[in-house]
Amino acid sequence: MFYKHWKKIALTLTAFFWASCDNSPNEAPMYGAPPCDSNHCMEAPESSDANGTQSSSSETTASSSSEAAKPESSSSVFEQIMPAYGVEVDFTCVPMDSSVAYFATDYSADTQKMWKEEQAKHDAVDKIDSIKQTLAETPMCLENLRRELDMFVALYGAPTVINNAVESCSDGSTRPSEEYARFLKMQEEWEVNKPALDEELQKVYEDKMKEIEERINKCMEK
Repeated sequence: MFYKHWKKIALTLTAFFWASCDNSPNEAPMYGAPPCDSNHCMEAPESSDANGTQSSSSETTASSSSEAAKPESSSSVFEQIMPAYGVEVDFTCVPMDSSVAYFATDYSADTQKMWKEEQAKHDAVDKIDSIKQTLAETPMCLENLRRELDMFVALYGAPTVINNAVESCSDGSTRPSEEYARFLKMQEEWEVNKPALDEELQKVYEDKMKEIEERINKCMEK
């Protein structure tokens, strides 16, 4: 039976073969390259993967467009809005009702030396008075010396007053005013140098006392 119909089967297969080999430019083949005629070839559509994403060239274009349209990052915006060191606080200080008084002469080396000389004179007067008690008659030169030594120099006048010496600040702290801060700095330096000054003052006193004693002895010899 197969032998009887083999010619029909052969013709049918031949027809299918020629139908599949048709080069019509209007129809795209099922597989392979796009159809071409003598003048041109149809461009192949951009390939896509199974998920329907575009090719790498399309991805590059889309990526560039998205980067150009992308706004500044949140950190850049934050840096523009916020100050470099956090929120600024309005820090203020106001004077308090306080005052500090001091004698400027207490912080003068020359004045301190003068006072040591005056102290030596004062002690010499006491010494002369003790000598006079042992004498039947006081020499005139000794009386003159005593009057001379008894003329003390007034070292202290009106004190220096710093008004509103302390300020109260908005953060709850207190601080010295500018004038009071200068005084505290001077006072600190004075205390640092005071040991050396005390040695010098002691020598001033001893030298003055030695000078007065020589004058007393010379007067008593007459």
